[in-house]
Amino acid sequence: MTSLAEFVLPDTAFPLGRIFETRPEARLELDRVVPNADTVMPFFWVHDADGEMREVLSVFDGLTELRSVTLMEDLGDKGLFRAEWNPEYMGIMGAVAAADVTVISASGSKSGWTFELRAEAVRSFSQFQAYCDDHEIPVTLARLNRLTETTTGRGYNLTEGQYEALILAFERGYYDEPRETNLEELAEELGISRPSFSARLKRGYRNLLTATIVDQEP
Repeated sequence: MTSLAEFVLPDTAFPLGRIFETRPEARLELDRVVPNADTVMPFFWVHDADGEMREVLSVFDGLTELRSVTLMEDLGDKGLFRAEWNPEYMGIMGAVAAADVTVISASGSKSGWTFELRAEAVRSFSQFQAYCDDHEIPVTLARLNRLTETTTGRGYNLTEGQYEALILAFERGYYDEPRETNLEELAEELGISRPSFSARLKRGYRNLLTATIVDQEP
């Protein structure tokens, strides 16, 4: 039975977190992860109000964990990057490949990283955790759900966490113009990190759209 799990780890435990040393306000979001022979190539966005994505690229260029890194799109305050991991420095990327789990979303900030993973069997998460333990990768399981548990709550294929985040954002005026709150305040109210709250909103939007607009006949 398909299951979902959320793992968290410190900002410095994932090599891309090196960017927070010089840009503590930056935020990263993995866009997708593509296995490729003996390595993986994650595509990821860097959000930084200061811009200067070429300077961000220079930080990633200096990481021994990466074979290469390419700036795919430079949109000023955010950029899309593609990295290729060195096999000997795979870290959590190695755990993803070894345990045969899929990265649904991943986000990072100075406060840490949150990875949401999907697996066909719960034992895959045990293998993922074991790989991380063996390679001294300090991950912590934050949440585990079977897929049936995530689709029987409030409807529209929303988890309870996604429903809670969407409703809270609506009630606090996050969608108003001008906004009456921000992600930091909303995350603090739920007692979770900003990246975690942002990820819940994004997954909630996706599930809501899939269950309504996308799945409807024209």
